[in-house]
Amino acid sequence: MKPSTRLARRLITGLILTASALTPSIAFPAESGIAEGVSIGARAMYFRPKDAASGSMSGGAQVRMHMTPMLALEGSIDYRKSTFGSVVVDVYPVQASLLVYLAPSSRLTPFILGGGGWYYTHVRAPYEKTRYRFGPHAGAGLKLSLSKFWSIDGSYRYLWTRDINSEDLAHPAGRNFSDNGYMLTASLNHHF
Repeated sequence: MKPSTRLARRLITGLILTASALTPSIAFPAESGIAEGVSIGARAMYFRPKDAASGSMSGGAQVRMHMTPMLALEGSIDYRKSTFGSVVVDVYPVQASLLVYLAPSSRLTPFILGGGGWYYTHVRAPYEKTRYRFGPHAGAGLKLSLSKFWSIDGSYRYLWTRDINSEDLAHPAGRNFSDNGYMLTASLNHHF
């Protein structure tokens, strides 16, 4: 098993164990749970494509519209850079997700998410190419409310996207790289 896969599994296991241990003891009163409104957050992101030699850390931002205590819509944009041998790929994922909070009246709540993303992709190789790709994603996470106005959260999502095609001197007809992979995020959010 690769070190980054072990790291991802350890992070997820740690989040699940922390949530199960703390949830009963830190429940908010009903009026202190997730409120309707908007939150804006900055986030750190780690992405590891299935065929890449390694993953990469980068940053991004997210906006959430909390329609009910259980449901929110999220829009996000990130930047990531992947290396496939001598081919370097810059990707700007713009994602739209539906989040379902499983314990909305609790200070620490797990959530599940699903949605789609548009991926502006620039391939840097001897023959440069830019394209737009689309793909669905699904995952889960944890949100911890720090106060009425601040929260932190972390999520895991798996992305299914179209392959990246690259042409170079060794492969003039082109070759494909799978860009399916997992994405870990951690964010600090301000609620309005």
